[in-house]
Amino acid sequence: MSVNIDILSGLGDKGPAAIVVETDGKRLLLDAGGALHPNDTITWANKLDVDAVLISHDHIDHIGGVAELAEDIPLYCTPLVAEALPANRAWRPLPERGSLEVEGITVTTGQAGHSLGGVWLHLAVGGGIFYSGDACFESQLLPFDTPPPARIALLDASYGSYDQPQAHCVQGISKHLYQPLALPVPETGRALEMALWLAEEADQRQLTLAIDPLIRDKLAALLALPATLHRPGSETAIASVLARANDENALLRLISDRNDTPAQWPDHHLLHTGYLTPDRRVQLAAGEISWQRWNVHLRASHLVALAEQLGATQVVPLFTPLCDNELTAWRSLLSDRLCTAQRFPVDSHLATFSV
Repeated sequence: MSVNIDILSGLGDKGPAAIVVETDGKRLLLDAGGALHPNDTITWANKLDVDAVLISHDHIDHIGGVAELAEDIPLYCTPLVAEALPANRAWRPLPERGSLEVEGITVTTGQAGHSLGGVWLHLAVGGGIFYSGDACFESQLLPFDTPPPARIALLDASYGSYDQPQAHCVQGISKHLYQPLALPVPETGRALEMALWLAEEADQRQLTLAIDPLIRDKLAALLALPATLHRPGSETAIASVLARANDENALLRLISDRNDTPAQWPDHHLLHTGYLTPDRRVQLAAGEISWQRWNVHLRASHLVALAEQLGATQVVPLFTPLCDNELTAWRSLLSDRLCTAQRFPVDSHLATFSV
């Protein structure tokens, strides 16, 4: 059985995720990413012919292109991710942790540690193809499940060769908590564990805190899931955060990143903790905002550890620039497992890849 992988988007830069796996006459699309920047367009969906779509999670660069696809293409995602689909878009359930048959291909899913309802995907073809979507080992709230072995690993490399632990990030953010601060976050991602951390910090420092209602709703949705879908012992902390009232004049505000411009928060300084658009980079350079990462992606050593755990012989680093310096770093980290080809057959006799 021949297997081919075509990375339509997401290779060589931080961009929308869209990958086609073709085998035995069937074509599965892994994620349907939308544009990251206002006024940008996507081209990967032009005249695309696939038999089914699998969505890893609900962030725009993984789900925002669904509207560009024909509505009769079967689409699979978890129930919580389905809430972010275009209105009335039909969908079929992916398990949060389990297996199912999609177009005759066994697809296994597991928790990816990145977002509410988000999963990694494993296809039982070609010795195993593993796609992480966005993933993280370091969440104190969302687990990362051990995947089955896979020869091909298509991995979240959003952080490039960066390898600082979460404790470093927490320490960096802590230094900003002396001032009126608004932290814009995606409500199904880092918002959930940052809410728990900020509540603890606010209590210890005797600071006031307000948490966006959208984030509260997602925390409630997480609490309603089976206990195995969040870290052990986190129920009490989540319930405590949901029970605390918002202070109308709070010094600290955890807000949805739908409302993330300085003009919207004239009495607070904005601290971003994730990807910065070009406009945000201009604001950062001008001192209008601050930035300190909160880890929600695989850092370099964790990507390598995952590749080794999978037993992967070819590893594709996704969602990251592949300039000369980064390629040198990836060659050092992954050695002869590195693959940066946009299209390639999954063939045990294939000896060379584009690097």
